[in-house]
Amino acid sequence: MSTTDHSNLSVITIQSSELDRLRSDVLKTQIAAYRLLARNLPVSDSLLNECSYKAQLTTVFNRHLQQQEQDQTTDPSKPNSIVLTNVSKPDDPNADGASKTFSSAREMYQWLVQNNEETSIHRTQQHPICLNPLYIQQERDKRSYNRISKRIHELEHMPANMSSELRTRALIELKSLKLLQFQKQIRHEVLNTTKKDTFIQTALNPRAYKRPKRHQLREARTTEQHERQRKLEIKQRKVDKHQKLLQAILTHAGDFREYHRRYAMTTTRMSKAVQSYFANTERELIKERERQEKERLKRLMNEDEDGYRKLVDEKKHARLALLLSQTDTYIDNLKQLVRQHQQANRSRGRPPKISPDQLEEVRAITSTTTTTTTSSTEQNLNSTSTDEQVDTDEAKRDAVKIAATKEDDEYDAKESYYSIAHHIREPITEQSRLLIGGQLKPYQLQGLEWLVSLYNNNLNGILADEMGLGKTIQTIALIVHLIDYKTNSGPYLIIVPLSTLSNWAAEFQRWAPQVTVLQYKGSPQIRKVLAQTLRANRLNVLLTTYEYIMRDRATLSKIAWKYLIIDEGHRMKNHHCKLTQILNTHYSNAPHRLLLTGTPLQNNLPELWALLNFILPTIFKSATTFTDWFNAPFATLPSEKVELNHEETLLIIRRLHKVLRPFLLRRLKKEVESQLPEKVEYIIKCELSALQRCLYHAMSKNRTLIIESQNGKGGRRALMNKIMQLRKICNHPFLFRE
Repeated sequence: MSTTDHSNLSVITIQSSELDRLRSDVLKTQIAAYRLLARNLPVSDSLLNECSYKAQLTTVFNRHLQQQEQDQTTDPSKPNSIVLTNVSKPDDPNADGASKTFSSAREMYQWLVQNNEETSIHRTQQHPICLNPLYIQQERDKRSYNRISKRIHELEHMPANMSSELRTRALIELKSLKLLQFQKQIRHEVLNTTKKDTFIQTALNPRAYKRPKRHQLREARTTEQHERQRKLEIKQRKVDKHQKLLQAILTHAGDFREYHRRYAMTTTRMSKAVQSYFANTERELIKERERQEKERLKRLMNEDEDGYRKLVDEKKHARLALLLSQTDTYIDNLKQLVRQHQQANRSRGRPPKISPDQLEEVRAITSTTTTTTTSSTEQNLNSTSTDEQVDTDEAKRDAVKIAATKEDDEYDAKESYYSIAHHIREPITEQSRLLIGGQLKPYQLQGLEWLVSLYNNNLNGILADEMGLGKTIQTIALIVHLIDYKTNSGPYLIIVPLSTLSNWAAEFQRWAPQVTVLQYKGSPQIRKVLAQTLRANRLNVLLTTYEYIMRDRATLSKIAWKYLIIDEGHRMKNHHCKLTQILNTHYSNAPHRLLLTGTPLQNNLPELWALLNFILPTIFKSATTFTDWFNAPFATLPSEKVELNHEETLLIIRRLHKVLRPFLLRRLKKEVESQLPEKVEYIIKCELSALQRCLYHAMSKNRTLIIESQNGKGGRRALMNKIMQLRKICNHPFLFRE
């Protein structure tokens, strides 16, 4: 754009190239907006404004008008006009390079808008520029001709020392390429001749202009003869071919049968020989394996661990060796955990060991403690000592037991797992004087000794004797023994089912009437009064149920319980149950725990771990480690079968018993049958009622019963199984619906 002065006019010249650039910018903006819309993106208002050619043209003219107004302000005497140079229309070819003058910008704007619309219409009517297919075909033919010429030149100048086969192939290719031009000429002539002979009528119906051929009778007979002869020849050839095929098949079948007969005989002889060889070898191997297995089982049953390990090492049994090594690793780990647990409990204000120089002082303490305990037993039952006195008594107790057993705290490397857990041993040959309800059986004294050993070694356990062997009596004997000999008057918390609460109270009253027992049950008002007794600490044993333990945990958890005893302990097999969580959270201050259960322990390892984790949470910490040790002993041998044989199963059971032995005591009735009292049978005869006597007489005499139906009519009903019906009558006559 430039401003010039012609005849006192202020002329604004706008080049057509500037308008072309404006149109190009608008087109680019429209393309950008289309791309945004194609991707479902928003288009801003400024971008939409830039897409309008009229809006952009208005902006340009407004800029020119502002410039014009500024010029007019500086020199108002000059009239203004606008000159548009290089103006051309699509329908005016002679107007190239012309210019057009406008009196105002509005007039120029209207002309440009109209010109732009006409130009767009003209551009849409023009055919788009495209490639010429004839030119492309000519270029392609030219390239093909050049390649063919080059190939002909190469074939004509082939070396003379070529092989005959390559020379023949090259000659054929050369002649084929040289015939190409001749073939094109022939095709061209044929097409030209065909085009000359073809016009619209012949092209639509060529058969209409074909002369039909007339068939004569002689030609028909000749044709028929030839056809008949041809069919006979074809049939004969098929028959001959079929005969040859059948003969070949029969010959091959005979050869095939003979070959396979000889092959089957040879294979049978070889198979029998191989089977006989392997059967004899397998029989010898089975005998040797059975002999070795019997020898290993014999030593395993006799608990000859060294001999068993020697046999396993000699035969290089990978599975059993892995099982034994894994057992040793886990047992060693448990030994360390048991030692840490005992040392941690022993360090609670108690001396860990007694030096040899203090043996005389220990013996004096032993005699003094025995005399004092004998004279003040009744006073200790109803009095509660302070925490400092209890700690002192426990320290004396540990000192006495360590000196009595003559065992040092330094562990021997070859010490067994059970001896480590029960290294403080206290033999018990008689029951406490406070246990006056009767005399304990020998196996019950052994159970009491095992429970006292758990107490002395700061361990917890599970008493899992079979039902009827006196777990309740052994528990009462343990409490009485601790009160009498250990000066530990409690309080002891015993959690039992509601149905057995009264039975526990009766057993305490029968066997240990001097022990103060409190039953914590009843309404909230009654339990509130009992809580005051608890705060006064005027009891030795508290009997309560699972529900009150959970419901009144705010009151009961504040008591410093010395022993936590749970009857029907198999209820704790679910580690995530509410009772287990509450006991682990609110009653964790009890230093000793004991589970009583008569239910056999199942093979469910997570449930077994839950019981062990409850009694010894510092030893049995991880359920995953415990389960993996028993469930996957051969996980490192994926190529072998996972099924366990009898020996491996027995070995796993042995190692499981070895792990549980220090913490679990279970006796069956058949094991202590000789120590149980003989059964006495009492037969009490009861008189039959009048109705029972009538029905019994009718059934025993006629095997029928007199019945009355719903409509009031009577009758008789025959019954089978006379003995069963008489039994039902003796139990209750109303067992018959009629």
